[in-house]
Amino acid sequence: RATTRRISSTSPCRHEAMSTFGQVFRVTTFGESHCKGVGAIVDGCPPCLALTEADIQPQLTRRRPGQSRLTTPRAEKDLVQILSGTEHGHTLGTPIGLFVPNEDQRPGDYKEMSDIPRPGHADFTYLIKYGNKASSGGGRSSARETIGRVAAGAIAEKWLRGTYGTEISCWVSSIGDVSLPESAVPRGEGGCLVGWTRAQVDEYGTLRMLRDPATFHRVGEAEVADADERRKANIDAEVAAEDAFLKLVGVHAGASAAGVAEAAKRGVAAAAAGAAEALRAMPCYEDWQGGVYTHDGGRLGEAELKGVDLASWRTDELLPLRCPHPPTACRMATLIRQVKVEKDSIGGGGGGVCTGVAAA
Repeated sequence: RATTRRISSTSPCRHEAMSTFGQVFRVTTFGESHCKGVGAIVDGCPPCLALTEADIQPQLTRRRPGQSRLTTPRAEKDLVQILSGTEHGHTLGTPIGLFVPNEDQRPGDYKEMSDIPRPGHADFTYLIKYGNKASSGGGRSSARETIGRVAAGAIAEKWLRGTYGTEISCWVSSIGDVSLPESAVPRGEGGCLVGWTRAQVDEYGTLRMLRDPATFHRVGEAEVADADERRKANIDAEVAAEDAFLKLVGVHAGASAAGVAEAAKRGVAAAAAGAAEALRAMPCYEDWQGGVYTHDGGRLGEAELKGVDLASWRTDELLPLRCPHPPTACRMATLIRQVKVEKDSIGGGGGGVCTGVAAA
C-alpha cells in the first residue's frame, strides 16, 4: 500500500535535486567551496566530438577567482581534468567526468561566520531550508559551484558551434542596484538586439584602477630590495589608499542618503560637501580607450584633467567587470569595493545574445 507524507519546507529532512540540470544534455555538479575539489558529470554529449581539456580551460580561466580586488583573493589555478567519457581526444557518448581541485583551501578563514551568517550570501537561507550548512565558505552555495556549469557549458558550446554555427556572448548587466541601461546595448537593423562579441566584452568591460599619488605610492625594487618586504609594503600602501578612497565615498553617500537637513544636524554637511567636491574631480578608473571616469561613472574631460599627470595615477590593477559600458562598470566597481570593505558579498545579473540557433 502506497503512503505519502508531507514534509514542511523548513524541515531539515527535506531534500531536492538542486544540483542536476537539463534533460537531453544533463549536467550534475558536485563539490563544496573548501572540499578537495569541484566538478560535474555531463550525460548526453554525443559521441565522436573532438574534446580535450584545452577546449574547456579558456572558459574556466575567464571565470577564475583572484583576477582583481573585486573578486575573492583566493588563489586557484582552476585547471580542469577530464576523468571519463573521452578516448584519444574524442567523446565516447558516455558520461563525461570533469574535476577541478580546490588548491587554496582555507576553512579557518570562516570561523567567525559559523554563528553569524553573511548578509549578502546564502548562508542563512541555506541553514533555514536544510537545517545544516558547510562550516567553511558558502559550501554548495559558493561561487565555486559554477565551475561545473561553466565546464559543461564549454562542451555544449563546442558542439553547438560545430553543428549549427552557434555563437554565444554574455556580459554583466547588473550588480546590486546598478544596472546597465538598455539604451547602451548595441542594436542592429529593426532594433534587433546585437550586443557585444565575447572579445569586446573582455576588452570594453575591463577598467584600469587609478589612484591618487598623494595617497598611494608603489614601492619599487630600488627602494626595498627584499621581494617579500616589498610585497608587504605595497599591500599596506594599497590598503591605505583604498581606505582613503572609500572614506570619501562613504561620507558623500551617507550625507546624500540622509538628506542635507539631516546631514547638517549631524554636523557632517561640510565634510560631505568636501567629499563631493573631491570625488567630482577625482580620476578613479580608465577604460580601454583611455577615457577617464569618476567613482560614479562621470567622464572627465580635458578641462577637468588639465594639469593632472595621469601617468602618476595609473596602476597595474585591472578590473575585469565584463560590463562593456564603462560608465556603468565604474559604478559597479565602486559598489563592489564598498561591499568588500564590509566583508560582505553582492550579486547581480547578466545579459547575452545567441546567434546561429537551430530551428525548433
